Amino acid sequence: MEPTLRGGRDYVLTAPVTAFEGEGLYLVDIGIGIELFRVTNTLGPAGELLLSRENDQSPPHRLARQQFIDAVVGIVVADIRTRDERFLKR
Repeated sequence: MEPTLRGGRDYVLTAPVTAFEGEGLYLVDIGIGIELFRVTNTLGPAGELLLSRENDQSPPHRLARQQFIDAVVGIVVADIRTRDERFLKR
């Protein structure tokens, strides 16, 4: 999700959800494990949702709302951006 979230350096706080709660960052399990996606409403006649990652080479995923409901795990409610990595213990 770079540049919004830098892998291995930034962290998110999530809340469990069971439906689309509006556009935002969601944890979704679409069969490749739980992944972080930006989810937007396509406003199409089928009510599809577009799941994408920033700076990712793979194409975005389109899911029907019911498919999304079956796969969503949580929504990002806060993020923590690391300012000085020297003080992180790994």
